[in-house]
Amino acid sequence: MSSVTIGPLLDMRRSSMYRAGIWLARTANLVLLPVVVWGIASGAPNVPALPDSVFMAAWAAGCVTLAPAMVLFYRSGIPFERRGATWVTDRRIGNAILRDVFWLRP
Repeated sequence: MSSVTIGPLLDMRRSSMYRAGIWLARTANLVLLPVVVWGIASGAPNVPALPDSVFMAAWAAGCVTLAPAMVLFYRSGIPFERRGATWVTDRRIGNAILRDVFWLRP
């Protein structure tokens, strides 16, 4: 995989497609993270299980927002490479995406 230098990475992060992808990824996390936390907590005693319809609706909404986010990341110039059953990118780019999605300072 080719390494991305600072200049092109900044250009990718400034593009409107990248910013739209970040907001879609944030929306997916807003939907999926509470479901995951509730699922873990429901293993404890006296915590009701999440209804199946709510669980499936949350996963569907999360996937519907996460898939276009990945397409927008690709269209903004982020290089993805297929490894086995997954798609990976340069470590610096992956860290930049995580920082942007979770509002962490660089």
